[in-house]
Amino acid sequence: MGLAEAKKYLNELHKKQDNPFLWPDFLTGLPDKAAIIKKVDEVFPRLGVYSIAYVRIANVHPYLIKYGPDSHAEIIQWAAAILKTSSGKCKDLFVGTLSTHDFIVTCETDKMERTLTEACRIFNKRMEQFYSDEDLAKGTTLSFIRGGEKVHVGLVKLIAVIADAKLKTAKSRIIQDMGKVCESLEMTGDDMIRMSSELICRKS
Repeated sequence: MGLAEAKKYLNELHKKQDNPFLWPDFLTGLPDKAAIIKKVDEVFPRLGVYSIAYVRIANVHPYLIKYGPDSHAEIIQWAAAILKTSSGKCKDLFVGTLSTHDFIVTCETDKMERTLTEACRIFNKRMEQFYSDEDLAKGTTLSFIRGGEKVHVGLVKLIAVIADAKLKTAKSRIIQDMGKVCESLEMTGDDMIRMSSELICRKS
């Protein structure tokens, strides 16, 4: 597990991208929204045994402002490849692309946190090559003054919201609710949070 497996995935993806009809999502090679909805339909009634994770590439827009768009597609592809290959011992891992920077992951609950922690570690290590030594040393992409306070925006990384228990929300709303919590998580600077019915009530 690690960069070698992710690189192999990307090599195979690039070969298959010669025929885009083979893949639901051309950029990542991952299943798209239709597959995500179907998978969530299967997993939602079994939350507890299985978990759903909403994963986002955080701090991308500040990176693009400072460094430009040349590496944008590559960053997205590395996120997809690492999520897909950092499956640990998940027997029923699913990774789908929800939008440009957002993914849905499902797997057994007892494997989910370990799987995502490993994916985040590998992704963060890979992202080091996209930054200057100065930004890496500071751990920030941009710094600016807002409302009289200095704001530091961190490096590109993966963040995740995990639903691993029954929730007070409809199956049809779970992805939307998790997305709202993920937006709040990105602003805090934290990497991972467990979904709860209280968070849904606050963010709805």
